[in-house]
Amino acid sequence: MIGKGLESLIPKKEQGEKKENEPAKDFIFWLEIDKIKPNPFQPRKEFKEEEIDSLAESIKKYGLLQPIIVSKTDKRTDSGMTAEYQIIAGERRWRASKRAGLKQIPAIIKEKTNEEKLELALIENVQRKDLNPIDKAMAFKQLKEEFGLLDKEIAQMVGSSREAVTNTLRLLALPEEIKNAVREEKISEGHARALLGVKDEKEMKVLFEEMLKNNYSVRDVERKAKEKRSPQEMVNKEFLEKKIRDVLYYEKIHLQNKKEGIQLIADFESEEAIKRWLKRIIHRSA
Repeated sequence: MIGKGLESLIPKKEQGEKKENEPAKDFIFWLEIDKIKPNPFQPRKEFKEEEIDSLAESIKKYGLLQPIIVSKTDKRTDSGMTAEYQIIAGERRWRASKRAGLKQIPAIIKEKTNEEKLELALIENVQRKDLNPIDKAMAFKQLKEEFGLLDKEIAQMVGSSREAVTNTLRLLALPEEIKNAVREEKISEGHARALLGVKDEKEMKVLFEEMLKNNYSVRDVERKAKEKRSPQEMVNKEFLEKKIRDVLYYEKIHLQNKKEGIQLIADFESEEAIKRWLKRIIHRSA
């Protein structure tokens, strides 16, 4: 029987049960669907209509088998205080339940900070692989700017590497039409990162159109991007890197072009290596 075993988690409503605040087994509540609002921290901005329709049909047939997670807020109205709920995780299920015509759905109520709401929504989508790379990058940016998290802290949060988080964030430097192509799965994240090798935006867009027309692989785009770099640009970059290494007494330094400028990167294998380098700098400057 489909759904067997879940009955112990999601209690059946008694005939005529209407009280939304009456606790159910295992802290699961039946909430009025119209009192549930989307999560403003939801990193996923687009939901495929065909997926929502398919899930709605399943819900019509079997019901909503997995409760969503919400937080509760009290809202003042002309008639007094009323409860309102904000989705932490499960917006896709909520949307499909509305489409299926449900009036109430099962939910677990948790108290979360804004950071925790974003974290839970992000992790849910990343683990389900439902989040496209651009929306993921936007969520990472929000974690950095609003909550002051470092790339390595975000990486720990989502079970990824710091390099992967940094590379995903770089996608935000792409022109809007290329970011939309990533969202719509017209090109892969690998293709998008390869396009970032072209510094000039106009040249990048030319290569983008050429890539779509000729169905280039990621390696094709990387090779074409490298060809578009002028010899003088390459010479200047190498010259600057050498000068900086000489001044800073450190070899593992390189420059990376960004849309808003140039980033200087120094790689150290440990904190001890940084301390040794700083001592060398101080000693030579004395």
